[in-house]
Amino acid sequence: MRQKVHVSQGVQRNLQPPLEIMGKMKRRVIKQYEILRKIGSGGSGVVFLANDTLLQRPVVLKLLKRGQQTPEQVRTTQLREARLASAIDHPNVCSIYEVGETNADDGSNEAYIVMQYVPGRSLDKVIAEGPANLQLVLSSGMQIADGLAAAHGLAIFHRDLKPANVMLTDGGLIKILDFGLARQLKREKLEPADEVSYDFDPALGGQPMVIPPGATYTARGGTIAYMAPEQFVTGQSSVQSDIFALGLILYEMVSGRHPFHRPDAQELQSIRAIQYAEPPPLQDIVPDLPTGLESVILRCLAKQPSERYASAVEVREGLKTILKSLHFDAMVMPGEGAISMPAQQRLDLETPEEEKRTTGILSMLAERFLDTPSEESSGAQTLVVLPFMNLGGSEETPFYGFALADALGARLAKVPQLVVRPSSTLMNLNSKQLDPLSIGRKLLVDFVLSGSFLKSEKGFDLNWQMVDVKGNNVRTGGSINVASFDLIAVQKEISDEVYADLRGGTLIPGGLGGGMGEQRRSSLSVDISEDYLQARALLSSFMTRTGNREELDHARQIFEDVVKRDPEYSPAWAGLGITQLQYARHGLGGQMYVLEARRAFDKALEFDPGSVEANLYRVYMLLSRGEKESARHGVERLLQEAGNDWNVHFVAALTLRIDGMYEEALDQFSQSLRLNPSNAPNIYNHRARVYQYQNQLELAADEIEKGLTLEPRQPLLRISRGYQQMREGNLAKAVETLEKVIEDDQTLRIVFPTIAMCYVQLGERKRALEFITEDTLAAAEADSEMGYRLATYFAVEGDESEALHWLRRAIYLGNENYPWFSKNPAWRGMAEHPDFQRILEDLKKSFKKNQKNWKRLLAQVRA
Repeated sequence: MRQKVHVSQGVQRNLQPPLEIMGKMKRRVIKQYEILRKIGSGGSGVVFLANDTLLQRPVVLKLLKRGQQTPEQVRTTQLREARLASAIDHPNVCSIYEVGETNADDGSNEAYIVMQYVPGRSLDKVIAEGPANLQLVLSSGMQIADGLAAAHGLAIFHRDLKPANVMLTDGGLIKILDFGLARQLKREKLEPADEVSYDFDPALGGQPMVIPPGATYTARGGTIAYMAPEQFVTGQSSVQSDIFALGLILYEMVSGRHPFHRPDAQELQSIRAIQYAEPPPLQDIVPDLPTGLESVILRCLAKQPSERYASAVEVREGLKTILKSLHFDAMVMPGEGAISMPAQQRLDLETPEEEKRTTGILSMLAERFLDTPSEESSGAQTLVVLPFMNLGGSEETPFYGFALADALGARLAKVPQLVVRPSSTLMNLNSKQLDPLSIGRKLLVDFVLSGSFLKSEKGFDLNWQMVDVKGNNVRTGGSINVASFDLIAVQKEISDEVYADLRGGTLIPGGLGGGMGEQRRSSLSVDISEDYLQARALLSSFMTRTGNREELDHARQIFEDVVKRDPEYSPAWAGLGITQLQYARHGLGGQMYVLEARRAFDKALEFDPGSVEANLYRVYMLLSRGEKESARHGVERLLQEAGNDWNVHFVAALTLRIDGMYEEALDQFSQSLRLNPSNAPNIYNHRARVYQYQNQLELAADEIEKGLTLEPRQPLLRISRGYQQMREGNLAKAVETLEKVIEDDQTLRIVFPTIAMCYVQLGERKRALEFITEDTLAAAEADSEMGYRLATYFAVEGDESEALHWLRRAIYLGNENYPWFSKNPAWRGMAEHPDFQRILEDLKKSFKKNQKNWKRLLAQVRA
C-alpha cells in the first residue's frame, strides 16, 4: 500500500518511507538529515523526504524560500514562528523536530524546518470522494478543535487552516500540519504596507480588499477559499478566523462541497460570497443530518467574528454534545476499559491523561467508520449478527447468545459477496437493549440478524429475524425448537434460510454446505455445545483483552474435554490448536505446545479439510518448520477464498510484518480492523510495532495509547509501551511499566527479554540475568518474536555468540524482518562482526525475494 505525506501549501506526492538506503548516488546531507528525494514545493519553500541518520527515522525537511528577505528577516519571521510552533505538544498537531540554518562557506545559508513524517490521507482527498460518514465528521472536527485549542493556548494560531493541511492517519488520528507558518497572537498587527498587497473590487462598493502576506491570489490554491470575511478587509488573522476555517472544513466533509467557492467561479466572486452570501442549508443537501451539527457549523461560519464560538474548546464541546446524544462511542468501544464507563463520563474528563484517552476514542471512531470502497465497488452486502437474547433470564447459559451469533457469523462469512461484521463488536452491551435497526444504521450494514432463545424443561425455543436496514423491514425469520442447544443444527438451519433469502428466495439443496468444504455433521451432543461455547469465550477474552493465563488454561482444559467426548468435532480441535499456540506466542511455553497445536490442527483438517480457521493457523506451523514459501501461499489462498474473514487479514498482516513488508502489513491490519473493530487493541499493538520498526515513534505512541484507551490492562500493549519508553531513553519509566506487567502475570515471559535489556542499560546486569531463565530460553526456541527479542538482549549485553545463535533461531522460525534487523540501534555494537554481516547479507537476499513474491501474490488476490 502506498502512502501519502502532506507537504506545505497543499503539495502532495505518493511516497513510501525509506526502509533502507536505496541507490548508490551521493545524497545531500544537512546536519544529520540525508535528503532522499524532492517531494514538492510551495509558496514558502521546497520540501524533501529525508532520513534522520541519527535517529533512523523518516522526516519531512522544508528548505525555506528567502525571496527578497535578508537572512536576518527570515530568522525573525519564519524561523521564529516555526520555533514557537514547535512548542505545541499535542497528538493532533504534527510535530516540528528542529528549526535551523545550513552553514555554507560562501555565506549563502539556507533556513530549514524538520517535521514529523505523517502517513495517511489529507482531508481534501477524503472530501473529494464525497460526503463523509457522520461519525468521521464528528471525530475529525473534535480532533481538529483539540489541536487548535492547544495552539491557541500558547498564543499561536494557524493562519492557513484548510483540508489540505489536515491529515487523517492510517490509524484514524487527525494531524494538523503547517503550524510553522503561524504567527503569534501578540504580534498580530499589520506589517508595513510593502508586505501587503492591496486591491479594490468595485463589486464590493470600493472597499479595500487586503491580501495578507504569503497569500496566493487564487482560490485554486485554497488560501483565499478558507479565509474569514474580516481578513479581506483588515488583513488580520485571529482565533475566530481559525474557527471559521474549521467550519468550512466541517461543511465540506458533511456535504462534499465548499459553501462559497466553485471551481468555475471567478476569484472575486468567491471572495464576495465568503463576505456576504449565506451558505446553502445543509439540510437540503444532507436531509438526515442532525440539526445540532448544522447549528454548530453555521455558528462557526458566522460573518461577524463576535458571533462565532469564542474558542476552539467551545466548538469541541458542541460536537461532543452531538456525539454523546447519538451514542456512537458506545457502539464501537470494546472492552471493559471503555464500555463500562458511561459515554458522558468518558468524554467529560479533562485531565491530560484523559485527554489522551479521549483522542484514542476519537481515533477509533474515525477509523472504524472510514469508508471501505472495496466493499462498495465489489457490490458486497454487509450484515451483523446480534447476540441472541436470553428471554429466560437464567445465568446458567451465559455464552449461548454471543457464541451462537459468532457461529452464525462465521458460517455466513463463507458466502461470497457478503461481509459479516463480527458480533463481538457488541460484546459488552446488554443484548436486551439492542435495537436492530438503530444498530444497523450505526454500524453501516445492510442487514441485521437478531434473535432470542428460551430454555425450558423440554429444550430450547429459538426465534430469529433478519432486518433490511435500508428498507426498514423484516426480510425473513422463523422459529426453531430443539431438545438441546445443538449448535450445529441451529446455525445450519438459520444460515441456510438467510442464504436462500439473499439468493433471491431459492433454497439451495444442501444450503451453505454445498461446495463449501465444511464439516458434514447433522448435530452436536447434548452438553458439548455449552462447553465448547464457554471455551471459545475464554479463548477470545484471552486473545483480545486480558492475556490472563488462567483463562487460557481453563479454555485448554475445556477444549481437551470436548474432543475426548466428541473426537470428530473439527471446530473444537481447531480451538484447541489455537489455544496451544498461544502458549508459545505469548512466551508461556515452549516447543511442546507448538507440537500439540500442530497435532490439533491436523485433526481439525482431517474432519473438515475446508476449515478456514485450521488452515489459517496452520501458517504458524509451516513457519515453525521453516516452510516459509508454503506459509505464504497458504495466506494467499485464504485471502482469495475467505477474504471477508477478519482473522485471515490479521494473520496475513502478521506474516507480512515479520517479512519486513510494512506498508502491506498496515493495509491488511486496517482491513482486519474494519471487519472486526472488537480486535482493535490487538491490532493497535501490532501496528505500533510496525511504526517502531520504521522509527516513527510518535505514531507508534499514538497506536499504543489508542489501544490502552480501549483495554487499559492489555499486557501486550503495556509491554509495547515499556519498549517504547526504552527506545525514547526513559529507562526508569520503562522498567516501572514492565515490572507492573510481570507483577500481574509472572508467567508472561514475552516481557522478560525487554525488561532485561532495560536493566543492562541501567548497569544492573545481575538483575537482568534473573529474567533469562530456562523457561525464557524454551519459549524463545518455539517463537520467532521471542527468539529475536532474546537475541537483542544478548546483543545489548555484549554476548555476541548467544546473540547470533538466537538471531539465527528467530530467522529459522520465520522472522525475516531484514529492514528492522539491519538498522536496530541495539545491534550497533555488532555492526562490524563478520558473522552478523553475513547473516544480514543472506537475509537481504531473502527479503528481496520475499518482496517480489508478496507483490505477485497480493496482486493475484486483488485481481
